[in-house]
Amino acid sequence: MFESKEVHTKKFYYNNLYRDYIFNFENLGDFYQYDYRNIQSYRERIADIKNNYDENKRLKIYDILRTYNTNIGCSARTLDNIEKLRRSDAAIIIGGQQPGLLGGPLFIIYKILTILKLSSFLEKELKIPIVPCFWNASDDSDRDEIDNFNILTADGKIKNIKLGLSGISEKTRYSDIRITKDRIDRIVDEVEKILYPTDFKQDIINFYRKSIFDIFSKVSSGCTSDKNSGKEEVSISTFFSAFITRMFSDYGIVIIDPSDTELKKLSFNLLEFDINNSYKISHLINSASRNLKKKGYHNQIVSLPGTLNSFYCREGIRYKIYSDYPGSYQDSVDENSKNENSKSLFKIVADEGASKKADKYSNKDLMELFMENPSNVSLNVVLRPLFQDSELPVLCSICGPGEVSYMAQLKSVYSLYGLRMPVIYPRFSATIIEKKIKKLLVKLEIPEEELEMTAEEVIKMKVDRRAKVDILELMQNLEKDILQELEKAEKAFMDTDINISHSFDRIKRNMKKEISVLENKIYSELKKQDEFILEGVNKVYTNIFPNNNLQEREINITTYLNKYGFKLVDELYSAIEPFGFLHKFLEVT
Repeated sequence: MFESKEVHTKKFYYNNLYRDYIFNFENLGDFYQYDYRNIQSYRERIADIKNNYDENKRLKIYDILRTYNTNIGCSARTLDNIEKLRRSDAAIIIGGQQPGLLGGPLFIIYKILTILKLSSFLEKELKIPIVPCFWNASDDSDRDEIDNFNILTADGKIKNIKLGLSGISEKTRYSDIRITKDRIDRIVDEVEKILYPTDFKQDIINFYRKSIFDIFSKVSSGCTSDKNSGKEEVSISTFFSAFITRMFSDYGIVIIDPSDTELKKLSFNLLEFDINNSYKISHLINSASRNLKKKGYHNQIVSLPGTLNSFYCREGIRYKIYSDYPGSYQDSVDENSKNENSKSLFKIVADEGASKKADKYSNKDLMELFMENPSNVSLNVVLRPLFQDSELPVLCSICGPGEVSYMAQLKSVYSLYGLRMPVIYPRFSATIIEKKIKKLLVKLEIPEEELEMTAEEVIKMKVDRRAKVDILELMQNLEKDILQELEKAEKAFMDTDINISHSFDRIKRNMKKEISVLENKIYSELKKQDEFILEGVNKVYTNIFPNNNLQEREINITTYLNKYGFKLVDELYSAIEPFGFLHKFLEVT
């Protein structure tokens, strides 16, 4: 179904750090524990797990995963994969993401498929049982991310479908956002109206409706009854887990949900570590940030000294925890003060400048609060990977560009906690190029490197070629010639007492403006004469860069399931090549 082509253009690699991670790893190797490109790194990591993983945790994790996945209605294949975890030599390959409505953007699907494909490959290569796990980041909070998704319509337009969560705080955890069956049914009704008739449309809609019915009638984890309406409702994170386990039932993906209270109880040691070392953790993160900046990279995490790396939730809203120790809000802290957390008092407030009357907690009091209410605790981007990699026998983490970037700041924090970072493996990244888009790329003669430009820049370039005139060069030469004549005229008055330099300045400004207007007018008229270029380029960019973003970050898989059916999932799985890290154009054959 797909012909896969590697893409080198910078635009498909998000940022400089991630591009170098893919193309020039030697520039970044010191920030990570292992070279993800070398199979020997995976063998070394297995040895690390064998020597350092606390086997007492294995059966606890096994029980938690089996209970949770059973409750969300997982397949027998998933239970078989969980059974592997009982073996002392079993390892986990894991990746995570915030919940997405009906699967979310394509990159979530790509990440799950990467987990599955690499697990199968390394299980054979390393000859050990490997459990493919997906971490549902239900403790996170970003309402706008879960509130909508995009579908490409038959006429090539982007249709945004909204769930309707505007009345919910942006700081509410996904696990505390609850939805009713009626609301999800309305979403599917809207999808059904948007999708044009195909051989697969009814199968897709039937799958969605059956999944919704099963989730609301059979799923026992995360379901409650709304006393006011009498309607069943489920947390949006539980819905996502149950939906994903059904979509990938044949592959046996294992879902991990950090909102599980039994799982949260395993984080107490890490929370205590954070309380006692928050200043030192902040210092290590910011030190790594400075080193990254010296190399010309950005820092993904900005750590404020005196802020804990966990949140405390009240009525579903995540609140930050600040230290009341002197200097906790300074940009930098004296090296000797980083071990002074034992003197700290902590405040749980909405933000740093919140009420000074907030209750204060000693180290002991705060830990007791956590232990009494484990479900109210959430870990941030610093502690979440440490928790995952301390409690699970993780061989490697499947990471997207943002995760690869922030993991570059955490190696020393891992070391402080007595951990070694797992292998950081880049997730599969791709753009689906359908036949009609491929034909347009050929007819319009748009090679891969020209996609680095904006749609408007490409249109202008194509119009120039059709007109057999370099309009940009013509306008630049016109401006240059007029400026030269104006300068000659201005010099002619330099030895006189007449002060008219400001008049010449005004003429120059107006001249540049008028030439710009002329240039835009010429392009506008030429584009009207050649609608094929205008419409063709815009159609290409709507498909490859919808909303001026990568396709994988904007478009829901429903668009392509409607065209190619559920075999698409298997074809995407087949298109993933282990240890093939470049972005791919998946050209439909």
